[in-house]
Amino acid sequence: MSQAGVQLTTWFGVGCELHRDWRNDIEGFGGLLAGHLPAYANLIQSYTAQKG
Repeated sequence: MSQAGVQLTTWFGVGCELHRDWRNDIEGFGGLLAGHLPAYANLIQSYTAQKG
């Protein structure tokens, strides 16, 4: 498909494009991502530890 000019993406990319603006609902969308992506959950935990 990429040879035909289709731009390939992932479900993570699709979700981020649908969400667009993180200021609207950062906790809800962040929780959704953290529930499905363990690496993202680790990132959020380290960020909140540094922030607090």
